[in-house]
Amino acid sequence: MDMNTKLSAKLPIRSWMIVTLIIATGLALSAAEKPAPEKISMEKALAVALENNQEYKIARYRLGEAREKVRASWGQLMPVLESEASMLRQGAESGFLSLSDGQYDIKFVQLRFGINPGIFYNSLKLSQKNHVVAQEEVRRIKGDIEYNVVKSYFGALLAAEMIKLRKESMELLKGNLKDVESMFRTGSVPRFEVLQAEVQLKSQEPLLLDAENNYAVSLDMLNFHLGAGGTKYTVDEEVLKSELYRRPEGDDDRKTEYLSSVALRNRPEIIQIERRKEMAEHARGIDSSHYLWPTFTVGGYYGATKFMPNPVDLSIQPAVGPPISPDMSAITGNRDWQNTWQVRVAATYRWGALIPTDPTRAAEREGELKLKEAEEELLKLKRLVSISVHSNYSRLVSSYLAIKSQRDNVITASEGLRIARESYRAGVIKNSDLLGAELAFTNARTGYINAVYGYHVSLARLKKEIGTDDARIIMEDKQ
Repeated sequence: MDMNTKLSAKLPIRSWMIVTLIIATGLALSAAEKPAPEKISMEKALAVALENNQEYKIARYRLGEAREKVRASWGQLMPVLESEASMLRQGAESGFLSLSDGQYDIKFVQLRFGINPGIFYNSLKLSQKNHVVAQEEVRRIKGDIEYNVVKSYFGALLAAEMIKLRKESMELLKGNLKDVESMFRTGSVPRFEVLQAEVQLKSQEPLLLDAENNYAVSLDMLNFHLGAGGTKYTVDEEVLKSELYRRPEGDDDRKTEYLSSVALRNRPEIIQIERRKEMAEHARGIDSSHYLWPTFTVGGYYGATKFMPNPVDLSIQPAVGPPISPDMSAITGNRDWQNTWQVRVAATYRWGALIPTDPTRAAEREGELKLKEAEEELLKLKRLVSISVHSNYSRLVSSYLAIKSQRDNVITASEGLRIARESYRAGVIKNSDLLGAELAFTNARTGYINAVYGYHVSLARLKKEIGTDDARIIMEDKQ
């Protein structure tokens, strides 16, 4: 008898029951399904995406950095206030320096201030334009996030509705197959119609598998844009029950021109390029200020100084009496602490900046090229924005018209399918006619779902193109 057999013989039956229960519970927990994804509304999805998006957070941090650069530019107007203690040691065999071995200095208050007016003005404007660029970058990233969330959200809704549609089609075709088989057994229809119904039912199975796969991929993409790990969130189908679909008011040609003008004024990318163009001008102004403006400086201090004078070997022999050594302390100083102060005002002009090979002149010419580059980039973007606004506006209008027509078409196709089923059971029509009615209903539902998806995506894209999250600009007629 081995060790396991001996141990099992010693264990009571109740212990074996407990062990078995623990093992079974562990297996059940390991085989349990993952918790169902949480349904999330569109508004909450946008809030979650903005909260979790790292690129959006980085843009906000950079906005803070740009704000600090503006404050640093204003800081050029602040003088430097400081205190200083120093010791100077020196030696010389002859001359003025030989009169002292050095000195100790304590500067209680020391002020230094220097500024080039041209450099200050252009650097301040440069930092302010950079701050605007950072603000527009935050808006641009926010617009991209909102568009991607809307597109993936309604993409998942579209995939979910396609699964429902495929399942409904399969249920209809299963019922149709039962009816055909029943009629075949009574001799009402030939074997061909049974085979036709079976083929039609089997053809829906790969379509259902494709729809389920598309739904899984769409959910993964939605959760990716929401910054959620795994499949944490799913869509809320209640959105599709909304009847709040509006057509933009006003004449289409005039409306697209208006939206294009709004985009050219408000699109973050256009504002960024315009500000970068101005930044290039100010950067060039900083370089040219080196030879256009002098640098003005003001400095001064108040403190105490202690000299370390050397004795002066100078004596005058009078005609009568001992030699006389003159008092040289006014020149060499003495070993007592003395109050000292100094004020200095200067204007320094850098002549070397006039030379064409000076680094500042090369930087100035580089700024001119960057300015021309920004102008060309701005022209290109403006043309692209105008084209994109026209195309997305057309998609929005066509999607609205498709929703309106397909909603009625679904109702008509559903009623036609009901009549076709009753007519087939009554022997009035053939099975191929019934399958045609079912296909018409499927196409009508598919067209409606695609139109809803196209409407929301086109609206989100148009809002992104004109740089706003206010749909009233698009929908209302602005005279």
